[in-house]
Amino acid sequence: MITSIVGVTVALFGASLAASIAPTPITKNSVVHPAFVNSGRVPGLKIWRIEKFEPVPVPEKSYGKFYSGDSYIILNTKEEKGNKKKPFSWDIHYWLGKDTSQDESGAAAILSVDLDDSLGGAPVQHREVEEHESQIFLSYFKPGVRYMPGGVASGFNHVDINAPGEKKLYQIKGKKNIRVRQVALTVGSMNKGDCFALDTGTEVLVYVGSKAARTERLKAISVANQIRDQDHNGRATVGIIDENSTPVEINRFFTELGSAGSNNQVADVPYGGDDAEFETKQDKAVKLFKVSDASGTIKSEQIEQIPLAQKSLTAGDAYILDTVTSGIYVWIGKESSTAEKVESLKRGQSFLTNNNYPAWTKLSRVVQGAEPTAFKQYFSEWRDQDFLGGLGGGKGGSTSRPAVKTEEKKFRSG
Repeated sequence: MITSIVGVTVALFGASLAASIAPTPITKNSVVHPAFVNSGRVPGLKIWRIEKFEPVPVPEKSYGKFYSGDSYIILNTKEEKGNKKKPFSWDIHYWLGKDTSQDESGAAAILSVDLDDSLGGAPVQHREVEEHESQIFLSYFKPGVRYMPGGVASGFNHVDINAPGEKKLYQIKGKKNIRVRQVALTVGSMNKGDCFALDTGTEVLVYVGSKAARTERLKAISVANQIRDQDHNGRATVGIIDENSTPVEINRFFTELGSAGSNNQVADVPYGGDDAEFETKQDKAVKLFKVSDASGTIKSEQIEQIPLAQKSLTAGDAYILDTVTSGIYVWIGKESSTAEKVESLKRGQSFLTNNNYPAWTKLSRVVQGAEPTAFKQYFSEWRDQDFLGGLGGGKGGSTSRPAVKTEEKKFRSG
């Protein structure tokens, strides 16, 4: 069956985007987008930035640097050693900057489905939002991700090598996973619980807050080295300002900062308090919903069985797993069509809206037979071999069904 992706795109993101992306029908034998040809054939990371609705490869030296005005597609290919039938597994992430346009974010979502199809529908898809990325996404980038202002649509120009002009101050946050954000060039942006990197154009000065942990200091130095290598082709110098620095060295940092500030004006924060709050989440009950549109209106039925059972998932249906603390998973049975794959993203997004979840809540799409461990952990006695034989037997084909509580909710498409 031939299914046009444009109709789905209109429902998801609006007519302007639908007119700009893939006007040709998509089938299982569709031609892969040229940017994705041969992707996923070797282990490693590939990144594309969306430019005028097209995926443009990002140079490897810029991996980990993301512009807030842009959207990106990230493919991570992992080698499955000892598995001849399935030598690779994949994770596809579409990353949305806080200032990206609806059209660009829509293009990233739709093109990620194209990339997914080119790999046989096996990858796990993740929706990532700036400053609220998943742990697996953050693990790709060492020492951490770096957020940059601007983007393609705004005509933002990259920093020239050893440019002596505009200075930049970066805040370096996090203990397990580092995030780097450009902040206002003033002492008011600083505190003693974090580390900061001041890029003067010819050198990168690392300010280590007196209450920052030792691990944060080490990661801040790694970030400074990354800024040196990515923005200055390795030709800037790196300096450290900490409690062992001389008054002259400390004063020089604030002179370079240029805000008439001093070390005494840096805000004092409780040790570890800011980062601890930044990374702490509360545990709540996990819920599983079966999604059905048989009546013409998308409705959900909550699966009441506790603990959750793998047999609740049938091959011809879609399910939403609400983990609360780890985001939303949309599970797609192996009998789903290309259109249903795209529709599942809309269903998951609507679920977030109907439940008043923050826009940055993580949303991941997983397919039957390629479930990640993070998903399987919510089900008792998960057996991968069950799905190899087609557990569920299509729509409504499960031989044993748990009691369900019908909880009708219209999944708004807007």
